[in-house]
Amino acid sequence: MANAEYSDDRTISNNAELWRRIPPKHIVYDENRGRVRPSTAAFDDHSNGSPMSVLLGEVVVGSGRTALEALAAHQGYSLASITAGMARQCTQAVAREPLPDEPAHGVVVGSKTDKVRKKFAYGCTWIVPPPMP
Repeated sequence: MANAEYSDDRTISNNAELWRRIPPKHIVYDENRGRVRPSTAAFDDHSNGSPMSVLLGEVVVGSGRTALEALAAHQGYSLASITAGMARQCTQAVAREPLPDEPAHGVVVGSKTDKVRKKFAYGCTWIVPPPMP
């Protein structure tokens, strides 16, 4: 784990869904699968060096919001999900990091090698898929 200020929060179960907002520029058509998926670039840390941001699906739902409401301020974005267990299998830590405007905010901390980002991009599921062209 690259960032010592975070530790893996074991109160987040391995089955917990970690929702990642996917901008339209990170949607690619996968010819091998015959469908769209997020690009590997969609699962990288922020360019400012902060860890990959996610929403804890159970916290969003527990607050009475829907997945679509979680995207309300992100016009045109889609929502993909990986599990905390998948992240941990890739030597990532999962931590809560609530923000004033987003209590469901969390982070996935660790080195996002090409292999890790590829596993996330190919292994995620759509919560809110991109619109069909």
